Amino acid sequence: MKPAPSTQIPKTATGPAAVPRAIDRLGFYRLLASFPALASFRAKVNAIVLIGTLLPAFLLVLSIVLGAGRISAVALIVLVVLFIVAGVAFTVWALGRLLVPLDLAAESIDDVALERPLARAELPGSDAAAQILRGVQALVSRIESLVGNAKQSRDRDELTGLWNRRAGRERAQTLIERETRRGRAIRAMVADVNDFTAFNARHGTGHGDALLKAIAGRLARVAGDDGLAVRWGGDAFLLVEAAATDEWSDADELLGRPIVVKGSEEPLTLALGLARAEQRVSIDALVADAEAALASARGRTR
Repeated sequence: MKPAPSTQIPKTATGPAAVPRAIDRLGFYRLLASFPALASFRAKVNAIVLIGTLLPAFLLVLSIVLGAGRISAVALIVLVVLFIVAGVAFTVWALGRLLVPLDLAAESIDDVALERPLARAELPGSDAAAQILRGVQALVSRIESLVGNAKQSRDRDELTGLWNRRAGRERAQTLIERETRRGRAIRAMVADVNDFTAFNARHGTGHGDALLKAIAGRLARVAGDDGLAVRWGGDAFLLVEAAATDEWSDADELLGRPIVVKGSEEPLTLALGLARAEQRVSIDALVADAEAALASARGRTR
């Protein structure tokens, strides 16, 4: 018998595959953060501006001193322009690298808006940029978790925990297309409770809900991780499985056993209708065939 599937909430991507873009772009920032004197964001900015201004000036003066009497006016002008351009280019580049944490914070917001996995980046220190990035990523992680929970609740039947009809129909069609491409056959089983309306009338909706939960538990165990169990509506359920043509599970035998709800000694049974397909087919057509088989089986028992 297959184990019952567990409900999983989509996880935030935090592994190595999710963060290379952040690690590569934060190298210069990490280098600056390794100096205690540059712990604050303002200190990092000041250091870049000073280096971009004073270092070219120092190198220019050094070149003039070493080349005194041998440097023409044109060469001196060229040196001045080169050192100014180099200093400005370094300053612009370094400030751009210093703003990478803020860029990543903005990209994290885009990640959650576009439903992409969050690319996390850990920054040393506690300066303003690092705090903004950590705060935004923590907020985005929380939003992803809430969205995942909401989506899971939207797709699940509130009473039984099985997929509801809309979400189950979509997933069943995906399962059919995937498994038929692999050369496996598909089986759909429609099940509903015999005399459920009368049972509810005699014992109340509480016992009826308990019965539906018990059926859902059986279906979930049969479906396992590879199949699909759906509450199709009311007391109707759908099980979709894929297997080699001679390796079907014993779902029909398990689901055909009587069910007794605690507090009611009246055993109830499920009426089953099966349909199979060995090639790609729409889930609606497969369910229609299973429902026709169910109606035919009920007609024979009357």
